[in-house]
Amino acid sequence: MSFVEIKGKKIGEGSPKICVPVMGHTDEEILRQINMINALQNNQIIDMVEVRADYFQGLGIPDEVERLMTAVQRELSEKIVLFTIRSEKEGGKKLSSEITDIDGINRLVIANKLADIVDVELSDGIPSKRELVELAHDNGVKIIMSYHNFDTTPEQEFMTGKLEAMKNMGADIIKIAVMPRNIHDVYRLMEAALYTKEKFNVPIVAISMGAFGAITRVSGALYGSDITFGALEQASAPGQIPVSDLKRMMDDIERYCM
Repeated sequence: MSFVEIKGKKIGEGSPKICVPVMGHTDEEILRQINMINALQNNQIIDMVEVRADYFQGLGIPDEVERLMTAVQRELSEKIVLFTIRSEKEGGKKLSSEITDIDGINRLVIANKLADIVDVELSDGIPSKRELVELAHDNGVKIIMSYHNFDTTPEQEFMTGKLEAMKNMGADIIKIAVMPRNIHDVYRLMEAALYTKEKFNVPIVAISMGAFGAITRVSGALYGSDITFGALEQASAPGQIPVSDLKRMMDDIERYCM
């Protein structure tokens, strides 16, 4: 199986990697959460930390972004750092009207190697997304390309089509997160992920959100999802489980169901 290796951790091989999002308006708030992660007794269960930069009030100021991410990298030297600006239409915080060039901020982070992975939404601007992927690969940074739907779970063909488009654009890891209305939607998401994983042999993140979909956050090993997200203080998406509970349930599934 194909995998992406960062800081000795192989995404796409072995158990799904656990990522904890941090969300803060200031450097101090973000670094306080990172210090909490470093102080956890079970710190080693966390593989990745996602900086949700759409919450950061200094996002529109390049020097502030660079200062923050330099400090984050220093504090998380042994963990994978994921930089994410989630758009409002895909579940992120509404950005200031002054912030219009998300791709430009991502280029800054990539060119200065301020994160190990950068999340790039598939949604629009295809030529600029290809340029970001090329820039990332030139600088040794990995790309998670993503699609989020907080309203519904599309048909399986639509979901596999989105994932295939990400793969064809050169993404290192492909991600889809959708909202189920019933348990059948959850099964359809799992089927789409398993089909894509077997066809393209690429690391994948496939999440069904909310209470119906919470099972996907602990059972990724069964259907090929390689990263799961657990909550520290605040969930960044519906259905996220506190990280210590998440790890315990994942271990039980792998022990008794595989």
